[in-house]
Parts: sequence; structure tokens; C-alpha cells
Amino acid sequence: MSNYDWFRPRQRRQHLFIVEGKHEKNELMKLLLKSFPEIDMDLDDVIVYGTNIYQLYLDINREYEDDWEEVDLPFIVSKKKGYKTPVRKTDFINIVLVFDYERHDPNFSEEKILKMQTYFVDSADAGQLYLNYPMIESYQHLLAIPDSDYADRSVPVNLQPGLQYKNLVKNTMVSNIVRLPLKLKEILAERFHVTDEEVCDQCVEGLLSIKETNFLLEQIETILSGVVMGRSLVTAKYQLADTLQQCGYLSAGLAYYRYTRYLFAHIIRHNICKANKILRGMYEIESGLLKDCFISLDLKEILRVQNNVSRDKEQGFIWVLNTYVFFIPDYNFQLLEQDKYKL
Repeated sequence: MSNYDWFRPRQRRQHLFIVEGKHEKNELMKLLLKSFPEIDMDLDDVIVYGTNIYQLYLDINREYEDDWEEVDLPFIVSKKKGYKTPVRKTDFINIVLVFDYERHDPNFSEEKILKMQTYFVDSADAGQLYLNYPMIESYQHLLAIPDSDYADRSVPVNLQPGLQYKNLVKNTMVSNIVRLPLKLKEILAERFHVTDEEVCDQCVEGLLSIKETNFLLEQIETILSGVVMGRSLVTAKYQLADTLQQCGYLSAGLAYYRYTRYLFAHIIRHNICKANKILRGMYEIESGLLKDCFISLDLKEILRVQNNVSRDKEQGFIWVLNTYVFFIPDYNFQLLEQDKYKL
């Protein structure tokens, strides 16, 4: 993949993602696109711009004051980047904003964040804002598939999300699965000195394409042939085989991205059900009603509820909810229905 942090004017095939912590969100975006290859979005056409939601709010007010109907986020970004020829939202297919709720942020403002969620509701126009509660890692906060306890999962406001919340979810089954590509790359680069990044990436993709445990060591040896040599190859085979088997998906006869598609389908369903409970008090939804339920979700009203329950600094709490994964059903809900592991 090319450097997609570089903001470059091109034809209308681009997608602008405005985020806060670029690394985690970039990795999640790449994983979603590989898990759902039907999405017509080339990573070379994805531009990621990092900022803080309140800094973005200030930039919008500085440029447009109270006239938010004229807000053009690509124009603001291009000005911030200092381009001689500004770009416009008409140059983009999708504009997506992904931010954490971060009640503990000293700049937190219920009024400002509600205005952002109210205005940014259409990725094909001004942009779609996905707020994550308490932060982006909430999609990893499932302890099993399915996880009935997710219905009531929350975190206390005084947890002060950040490193504390990341530590809370870092060893969940979802976290272990989504970190696998990075873990494989670290093993190859640091333990077995595969320093050519392109070669290392090719090896990782080869390992992720394995979908059965039969002749696992032989498959790994073929992938590493000419890359890892001698006794190191023997050690590498066993270490990588153990790493793959620990994730458990090979026992289902699935390659990695096929399994993550199945996994994300369940993550998305859990979060649709959770959003419905936050709004209407009901978690369990029949599969045939899931699409209608999703269409009727109101992210602004969810934010209002989250603001209400988290207002007390000592007794308040935040419902765990990830809305960034709603990008998939927003793009095409049938992506969840046509898979053989459909909901």
C-alpha cells in the first residue's frame, strides 16, 4: 500500500477518513476491507487525516462560523495541509469521521459533540460521524461469540479510558484475532530477521491464507522457502504453527480473512443489538428484523443517552458500544446476509 497519509487531489474515487489515533483505526480499516472485499474501496484511494474532534470543531467554526450547511471537510483539510489548489467534498465518494467518546478529555463538550453528531450523518455528502464508546477498541470488548453479557457491558466514567481501557480489552478473544497479522509480522521481522518489508508482508499474507491444520508445518515451510534458512526455518515453522493454532480458526477450516468476516458479522450484530437496547431497552432481535432495526437507529439519540448516564463523575458509566463497524452495513447490509455464516 502506498502512503495514504499523503493528501493528494485526484479524480472522484477517493475516500477521506478523518480520525484521531491513526494507527489503530488504519489497521481496523484495512482488516474490514480485506474481510469484505466486495466493498469498492482501494486502499490507494483512501486518505487518512488525523486530528482531534474538538480541534476539528474549532477549524469548522473558524472557517464557516454558524453556517454549517456549507461545511466542506476536504476543503478544511486541504487548507490545513497547505495545498495551493483546495479539494472539495465533490471530489470524494465517502467522507468518514471516526472519533472516541472520551468523556475524560479536558475539552469535552456535550454541546459540541452533539452538534457534530447531528450534522455529520451522510458519508456521501458532508460526512458520517461514528463515535465509539468509550473508544475505538470497544469492538474488541466481546469475551466470546456469542457474548450475551455484552448487553449490559459498560465502563465506569472514573476508569478514565485511554491506556486503562486498552489494557482492559487487550487479551480478549477478538483482540487476539485482529492482532494476528501484526504478531506474525513481528515474529518474522524481529525473531527471524525478515527485514524486507514487502517480502515479510507476502509471507504474512501466505500464512493467513492457510485454512486447515493438515500438513500445517509443510505449508508454512513452503511459504518461508528462500526467506528463512537452515535451523531457523525449523524453529520458525513450529513457532508460527503454534501462533496460528492458538487463534483457533483453523479448526473451522477457514482462512484468516474468511474467519474475520464471520467474526465481524457477529461483532456488528452485537453492536446493533446493543444500540437498540440503549435506545429502546431491548437487546435480543430476531435475525429477520435486524436490518429494519439497524436502519431505525439514531446515533444522535444514542449520544444523548450516553451523555446522560455518564454525567456523574463518580457514579456515571458509559455503555460499551462501537459504531465504526456500522460502516459495513451502512455500505451494504447484504454483506452481512449473503455470507454462509449469515446472522
